[in-house]
Amino acid sequence: MDEPINIKQPLRILIVEDSEDDTLLLVDQLEQEAGRLVDWQRVETEQALTEALQQHWDIVLSDYTMPHLSGMRALEVVRLNDLDLPFIFVSGTIGENTAVKAMKSGAQDYVMKGNLSRLMPAVERELQEAQLRRERRQTEQRLRKLSLVVEQAADSVLITDPNGFIEYVNPAFERMTGYSRAEAVDGKPSLIKSGRHDQAFYQDIWETVTKGEIFRGTLINRKKNGELFYEEKVITPLKDEQGHVTHLVSTGRDITERVKADEARAQLVTILEATTDLVAILDPGGCLQYLNNAGYRLLGLDPKVDLSKYCLTELFPERIKQKLQSEALPVAYRTGSWSGETALRRIDEIEVPVSQVLLVHRDAAGEVEYLSTIARDISERKRFEAELQHQATHDILTGLPNRILLMDRLNAEMERARHANNFVAVLFLDIDNFKRINDSMGHAVGDSLLKQIADRLQAALRPNDTIARYGGDEFAIIAGDLIRSESILAVLRKIYAAFERSMSLGAQDAYITFCTGIAIYPHDGTGVEELLRNAGTAMYRAAGAGHNQYRFYAPDMNARSHELLTLETDLRLAFKHNEFIVYYQPKAELSSGRIVAMEGLIRWQHPQRGLVPPAGFVSMLEESGLIIQVGEWMLNQTCAEFKEMELQGMRISVNVSASQFSDPELLRKVGHIMKQQNMPADALELEVTENIVMQDPVAAADTLKKLRSLGVRIAIDDFGTGYSSLSYLKRFPLDALKIDQSFVHDLTHDANDAAIVEASITVGKKLGLEVVAEGVETKEQFEFLRNHGCDLAQGYYVGRPLRKAEFIKLLRENGVVNGT
Repeated sequence: MDEPINIKQPLRILIVEDSEDDTLLLVDQLEQEAGRLVDWQRVETEQALTEALQQHWDIVLSDYTMPHLSGMRALEVVRLNDLDLPFIFVSGTIGENTAVKAMKSGAQDYVMKGNLSRLMPAVERELQEAQLRRERRQTEQRLRKLSLVVEQAADSVLITDPNGFIEYVNPAFERMTGYSRAEAVDGKPSLIKSGRHDQAFYQDIWETVTKGEIFRGTLINRKKNGELFYEEKVITPLKDEQGHVTHLVSTGRDITERVKADEARAQLVTILEATTDLVAILDPGGCLQYLNNAGYRLLGLDPKVDLSKYCLTELFPERIKQKLQSEALPVAYRTGSWSGETALRRIDEIEVPVSQVLLVHRDAAGEVEYLSTIARDISERKRFEAELQHQATHDILTGLPNRILLMDRLNAEMERARHANNFVAVLFLDIDNFKRINDSMGHAVGDSLLKQIADRLQAALRPNDTIARYGGDEFAIIAGDLIRSESILAVLRKIYAAFERSMSLGAQDAYITFCTGIAIYPHDGTGVEELLRNAGTAMYRAAGAGHNQYRFYAPDMNARSHELLTLETDLRLAFKHNEFIVYYQPKAELSSGRIVAMEGLIRWQHPQRGLVPPAGFVSMLEESGLIIQVGEWMLNQTCAEFKEMELQGMRISVNVSASQFSDPELLRKVGHIMKQQNMPADALELEVTENIVMQDPVAAADTLKKLRSLGVRIAIDDFGTGYSSLSYLKRFPLDALKIDQSFVHDLTHDANDAAIVEASITVGKKLGLEVVAEGVETKEQFEFLRNHGCDLAQGYYVGRPLRKAEFIKLLRENGVVNGT
């Protein structure tokens, strides 16, 4: 009888299809008829199909004719991966002859796209048949495995009839006794009798098993060559349905070595208990079986504790456990032993460094029988080595890294930057007038000053930056993970800010200045020596320019740094002097041409440079950290002016930067502004780029939901330019998506852009979102968007960004776009 499909679990479907629309139709059809959720993924290339097959799928649905991957090739790829995974062609082009060929090649069925009513019955049938196929294959595999287990078992297996005549022996029996299968079959087990047991012993065994009971015991038997061996034996009667014994199955294990080992072990215990090193025996799973007295003391364990509770996970810290699993154990299993330095974890969580030997012990069949380890406490040696290492790599006076460690860390930072395509900066600092201070006030004051300088540098810089005393009054700094070479200016600002306060020089205070030379990898050198040399050269240039100067090794960077620092200073003054202003760009409803919404855009009214567009200063706002303050000002100012305009039924949108979106205070700030400005429900829309929300979709979804709870609308900006996933976007609480202007610009001349815009509109509609097109500059673009169902248009054709008064005038003069 066919079992009903489990409707509690989502139906996982892999869809091989080049059309997003056709895929959505399939999913809608399945969800309607299946009565349960459908978890699906669409692929259209062989690589994507191969990668997707690494996951579990209930069934594969595939188009037959696709531009990047034929349906027959998709079938081949699926069958190479899983012989039992159901595969159904869903096509509008497959003919009857082609369908028959596909079925012969391994497809289970085919459904025409024009008749999807057959799809769900076909899926249900194939899911049930696939389950039956898997069960049959698993049964066959189990039988083969059982046969292999018996044939390859390390223990001997001997099967007799009820009268004790041998019918079967496995290879382990042949190896253990020396008798071949041909010599043993049709004989009796007495062929390996040793004469060490009397007849009554064998009579008891026979009476036990003929009564249908299991015998367990140890026998002393004799091999074909006359050698005696100890066999640990289990004889199990097999019964038929009436309870009659039909066969006797005897399994045996040669325990001769174990018996001898037990005898030797008693002699070794005394020695092991007397040693001062930890000695432990562990089972193959890594859990303790034996621990000597020194081990109990080293681990802080109570001698009465149950040792079997303690395994590798409890004996070692996490990092050491990983080292053992990835390095020590594989080597020990391969070669028999491993030695090295690790650390034990005492019961009181204290780590004890040890020199350790790990051994893997195998039985006669080569199987791992147990593990053993010897560990010696090397705490004192480690403390001594650490002290020597610190002295060798650190400056004695300041405790900072010295030249040796500096060069080592610089090499490591350069290697990391090479892989991450980032920049590394080396800064050389030379204290101005240090020799005069040292000579006039004494070396003690000079030493104290160097310590204070080291402390201030450490407090000012990031934990991952390296600060070293390069020699005398020179300090060196390595700043890595720089996204742009200009990012070093932020580090430079922190350094100079740290020395704006005076420093203590004995009985008096003084202000300390220094000259700084900067070299940047890879522009100014690709080797450690070259980069350090060029940083030193830049420092001498700075010193030649006077006190408290800095210079880059690359001349153009000096000009650029001056320009950026000036820009940052101007921006801080601009914020302080209220030089930022808001412009408003209208959004028109495509169906009517009416202006129904607007976007607030920031501009900078510079006293000398005039009106500065966002491209000229927003990146520096991000770089300097001002974007959070300016963004909050922008949101508050826009809401305030919106209320002043008294526009009924209008909406206003404001961009949210990446830094703002990550700001823990964002929700509080938005809520406060809305309450303060008394913003109507749904009047405020926040625009967030898809790249921002896709950096951490789970956290982004939580933030967006909380913003929505405040009554704020959410729009995805620059849609199509990032790496959005439709499966994630449909889970976000969105109201609108904005098609990026780069696709709108050429849509009337470029078929690809037109297709992208049309698809974006379709996706937006499918997700129930309002669709806004940016950068609409011509009537042709406007008409195209209107004809394809786009909701709103924004761009110069609708209206340029305007100040508040001009925007109100525009609405009064013409609420409808010209020509519509």
